Amino acid sequence: MVHKLLIARTDAGIVAGVEDRGAVRFRSIPYAAPPFGKNRFQPPTAAAAWEGVRDTAEFGVGVPQARFEGDPFDPYFNPARQGEDCLTLDIWTPDPAASGLPVMVWIHGGGFITGTGSAPAHDGYSFARDGFVHVGINYRLGIDGFTFFDDGIENLGLLDQIAALEWVQRNIVAFGGDPSRVTIFGQSGGGVAVIDLMAMPSARGLFAQAIAMSGTPVAAATKESALRVTARLAERLGIEPTREAFAAVSLERTIAETMPMALEFFDFAQWGKESFTVSPFRAVYGTTSMPLSPLAAAPESTVPFMTGTMRNEATGFLAGVGMIDGIPDDIGAHMLALLGADGEVQRAYRDGPRGLSAVVQLVEAAWTDFAFRMPTLALVDARTATSHVYEFLWESPMFPPTLGANHALEVPFMRDDLAAMRAVGPAGIATLGPDAPQELATRMHAAFVAFARTGQPGWPAYDTENRTTKIFNSVDALENDPAAMERRAWKEEQ
Repeated sequence: MVHKLLIARTDAGIVAGVEDRGAVRFRSIPYAAPPFGKNRFQPPTAAAAWEGVRDTAEFGVGVPQARFEGDPFDPYFNPARQGEDCLTLDIWTPDPAASGLPVMVWIHGGGFITGTGSAPAHDGYSFARDGFVHVGINYRLGIDGFTFFDDGIENLGLLDQIAALEWVQRNIVAFGGDPSRVTIFGQSGGGVAVIDLMAMPSARGLFAQAIAMSGTPVAAATKESALRVTARLAERLGIEPTREAFAAVSLERTIAETMPMALEFFDFAQWGKESFTVSPFRAVYGTTSMPLSPLAAAPESTVPFMTGTMRNEATGFLAGVGMIDGIPDDIGAHMLALLGADGEVQRAYRDGPRGLSAVVQLVEAAWTDFAFRMPTLALVDARTATSHVYEFLWESPMFPPTLGANHALEVPFMRDDLAAMRAVGPAGIATLGPDAPQELATRMHAAFVAFARTGQPGWPAYDTENRTTKIFNSVDALENDPAAMERRAWKEEQ
């Protein structure tokens, strides 16, 4: 039996990996110094070098973060342990002795509140199996990663991601990868991060292609909006809204205030339609690190881009605020009005191909389109470089009818890893149902692999004439402008 090389040399020291199912994995390699103590609320700095060989066999600690109490998917998406030496990355490679392999850098989701790049949901084995070097990264979250002070230092969580991408450029050759063939990809908050990075001048040249799953350009905040969140956080903490005051508060206290702030952000009466962007922790544009909004910067991006949304992005958010089983007419009318989904928009949902009628269906569709699908299509329309677009329509039978192609359902399909979701236990099995189609996972994963390898996922590029869109479902399809009726209605209402 021939054993693969298990040692790699980085610019900070040597790491030892573990052979796993024919690939080699390395856990918890530092790409930056711990962002606490004197480094707290500051841009990332270089990781310290080490002597000897660093053992990377075991999971490291995740970024300190809040938890959603009672979340059955916590062990699927989030770290088992948290700690300060958390700006690390995990690598899966077919063989460190290889050369010229394409690289995929995964940015996890979680609303910039929770998550880790090394969670079971983000296992990189299937990509290593298919000839890629897969990198999963951690980055600062919540208050420590995304509080804005308007003092020239901002978007720290995104600066962490850029530091990780710089590390990849310097070191990925040692793991068999080609630094000129890096594709960044992410889902939910990670998809938002991909879109944000395409708008950041300091990220240019660090990746050759990008994939955003359930991302949106409207999650990025104006300075005024971000300062309002900072003021509210300071009020909750009983401090001044300054970097120094926040840095003097214990990490335990800031984490304790993160989830209450996130839940408060769903108060439509207080935050208005901003609530529908889901998280108060967002990138800020009009700043040094992000001068233009992601939409305004879109024409400047030259990287090939693939992006897509779920049919029912808002199902889980409605469940989170206790509305999935139905919404009273008056509350539904208020939510639709806040979203700007009046007149033609509601008619497009009722009389168009979807034939929606219940208030909860209308609100879910409008929330999805306001926060995800329409901004994604606007982003693609604004780009001059090549884009490919998909929609994921497969509905889990475990959710209410017409609401089952929900946010994050596509992750195990994209990774060709339905087993990892089922391994969560009853919640995972209840999410996928008993007969989730393996064929869909095979096809979707193959499309992502093809795009990352060649820039061509297997269907024509999107343009404003045909708007060719791949439909992922039990039976896949290609459609031209499947969002036509709703897209035109939203434009009329805006």
